[in-house]
Formats: sequence, structure tokens, C-alpha cells
Amino acid sequence: MKFSKLLTSAFLLFTITLLVGSCSDYLDVNQDPTAPDEVPPDLQLSAILANFSYEVVGNEPARTSLLWVQQLAYNGEPPSEDNYDYTSTGPDNLWGASYIDVLNNAKTLNKDATESNNYAYSGIAKVIMAWNYSILTDLFGSVPYSAALNATDPAPTYTPQEEIYPALLDTLDAAIQDFESESVRTPSSDDLLYGGDMGKWEKLAYTLKARLHMHLTNASGYDANEQAQAALTALQNGFESNADDADFQYYEETGSENPWYQFAIDSKWDTRDQLSANYVDLLKSLDDPRLPIQARPVGAIDSDGPVAGFSDENPEYEGHENGEQGSGTDTISSIGEFYSAPDAPLNMLSYAEAKFIEAEAILITQGAAAAQPVYEEAVQASMDKLGVADTEADLYIASLPPLIVGNALEEIMTQKYIATFLNYEVYNDWRRTGYPEIEPVSNTPYTPGGGIPVRFPYPQSEYNNNQQNVSETGIPNNYSALEMNIWWDVD
Repeated sequence: MKFSKLLTSAFLLFTITLLVGSCSDYLDVNQDPTAPDEVPPDLQLSAILANFSYEVVGNEPARTSLLWVQQLAYNGEPPSEDNYDYTSTGPDNLWGASYIDVLNNAKTLNKDATESNNYAYSGIAKVIMAWNYSILTDLFGSVPYSAALNATDPAPTYTPQEEIYPALLDTLDAAIQDFESESVRTPSSDDLLYGGDMGKWEKLAYTLKARLHMHLTNASGYDANEQAQAALTALQNGFESNADDADFQYYEETGSENPWYQFAIDSKWDTRDQLSANYVDLLKSLDDPRLPIQARPVGAIDSDGPVAGFSDENPEYEGHENGEQGSGTDTISSIGEFYSAPDAPLNMLSYAEAKFIEAEAILITQGAAAAQPVYEEAVQASMDKLGVADTEADLYIASLPPLIVGNALEEIMTQKYIATFLNYEVYNDWRRTGYPEIEPVSNTPYTPGGGIPVRFPYPQSEYNNNQQNVSETGIPNNYSALEMNIWWDVD
């Protein structure tokens, strides 16, 4: 079966058989007598991966946060998320997709696969659960975790983030143990991410561990050196090259297209999520050869296609000022085809990111001089991924200032900001390090602190269906929620 057909089938399968009558938040599930009691693990896996890629990693966490960290800008009519008009209705879809479409089904797959000694499947299920929970807790702070996914408890309590993080790391360790166990069955084409290559899944689990350890370098009660060393230890078994990247493949078929194509290019949806002036100007100032890959030339895309008379012989690249009145989509650069073609893969985690994690961790444990070669390898990995010519990449890397005590973290994080273009992890990096430095927009209805939001508000569905527990978090149901740091985000 072609992956493209399998991808479409995964969405259909999920809709028909796995979403078994969820009528309220947190899986207050009614039994559907027409639904099968058991679904084979290969069909479960396809649906989980398809939903996780499209509805979570490639959706709200990136689409909103990348406006705030000014890689993208909304070239339309304010107010919008771009100028921080983000209320409790905004994350409703993410919350439901995570708990119902992904986590509930991953829990079922984990249970079924463990009971049948299909450890390859249970290991993947554990990785997806840890990954999705990490996204939720990094955006919201305390979330339903230990009491979640229980059909008899439609109003679960919230677990503090400082208790969730150790559990996520334990879950990834358990996934690694599964991958190292003999499995009755192993995935093949049903594994829409790695095609059944379990070695790459194990590397992914270790690389996710490294990412989570770096989130804790400034967290209360944690030691930066210890967390950086833990990240380095994990990376010894993590991604080794761009060939290990977690790239979810999409296809030029209706319903199977890349999410950025659907969200920002295809006129059936919208075309006003375009590049930020802040981002385009940064790449211009660095003479960065990735600009024409990450951005389309002005005029290359409009709501109805290329602007009349458009020619790419002398391309121009321009961004939109975040938070400001739209200037017309034909005047601003849209997301480059490498990321937004209908059949472009969605990069979920990359070797380049792993090398930047390594460079930052070495900076913490050994200093700037030791981090320098790894930092250059990280930039090179990004260049290789995007197909930049070796001569251009060499010149660019040679032009970068050497890492010294005064600039090392800023340089590492600025280059990581570029290399992890369109990945929600950029928002986590900015919150925990403050780099790159970004000026808040001035045109905003968000007035409590006036700065860039540092968390997502809890969804309205929680205030409707789980009022007592969400209220006990102390996070209000208004704009002031946006300025309240999550636990590991220490000012």
C-alpha cells in the first residue's frame, strides 16, 4: 500500500473506529456497538502518528507560538494571535486533539501491544505519549496527567509540571527498554514516520530525552550542569545524521497535503500566515543562504497563485511587521516550498536540533571554546538538510563570530532559531534563554504586562467541563494568563 493512501486511510480509520463516541472532555466515552472491540496494532499506529503530526506538532503549538517569536506574521486584519489576541477558545482544538485523538489511542495501543508482547508498538506508543504530554505541559504548565485518560473520570485533576517532567523521562526510558526487547511483531509501512526502522525510534527517544533535560537547566531545584550532562549522555545514543530526522511525509493528494501548505498557501484555507519582517531582516543581515529556501519571493504566492507578471529572475524577500495591518499577500514572502509544498515532509525533530542541544550543553559544562566545533557542525547540519551548496555553507560558517563567553549562548540560540524554522521548540528556547531578543508588538489588546505571551491559556472546554480543577491551578481565564510563566520558565 502506498504511504499516501495509508495516510488517508489512517485519518478515515481514526474517524470511523477509534473516536468511539466521545461526548465530553476527557473521554467520557459511550460504547459504540458498531465499533470493533479490538483494532490491529498496525492500524492503530497509523492513525495515532497521522493525528499527532497533523493535529499537534504541525498545528496550534507552532502556528500561534511562531507568531509570538516572530518567525511568522499574520498579514491580515488585527486583532489576531499575532498581536496577542489569544483567549481560551484558541487552544480548544489542540487540547481535544491531544487527549482524544492521540493520547487516548496511544494509551490503548500501549496496553494492547504490551499484553501481546508487541514491544515495538508499545515503545512507539510510549514515545508519542511522552512527546504529546511534553508539548501540553510546556504550553500550559499543569495539565491532567496522572488522572487523565480515565473514562470513568470526565473531570480529572491537574498534575503540576514539576511532577510531570520526571514521569516523561521515565516513560521515554520505558520506551527504550521496549525497543530493546524482542517483539512479536514490528511495524513496516504502518509506521508513517520511520517505516519500521526501530533503531531510529530508539534514537528519537534518546534525543527527546536530551531536549527535555535542557528545558530543566533553569528549573527550580535542578542543577544546570547536571541537566546539561544528562542531555549529553542521552545524545550519545541519539540522532547521528540528518538521515535520522523525524520527518513525517505528506502527499499531493486531497486530504494528505502538508499542514503548512493547507494553513498558509492553499487558498481554500488562508494565505495570510507569512514571514515576519523580523525574521527576514535577520537572515538578510547575516547574508544567510537559507533565506531563498525558507521563504518564497515576493509575488510568488497570492490567494489565487503567483501575481501576474511574477518572475523569479531577481527575487525579493520581504516580511510583514508583526501585529500590524495587513499589506496584501502579494507584497510579502510566504513560507518556502521546502516546508510548504503539498508533498513537503513536516520535520518534527532534527539532527540539527540535536547538535545545537549538544553545543549548548557543552557550553554549560565545558565552556565556549569546547562548544565551538559542535556549534559549527549544527549549522552545517542545517545547511545540508536544506541543500545549501558546500561553498555557500562554508563561507557562511566562516563569517559567524567565534563563540566567546560574552556572546556564546546568544549565537548558539540565534542559529538554532534559524535551523529549527517552523518548529514549536523555538518558543521553548526563547522562553528559557531569552534569545533571540524580540521586541513585543505595540498594537495589542493584551495589556497586563505588555510583553510577548509566555504561556497558552487553558481552553474554554476546560472551564466548561472541568471548572473546579482548572480553577485550582490559579491561572485566570483572561489575557493575564498569558504573562504567567510555567514552572521551568524562570525569569
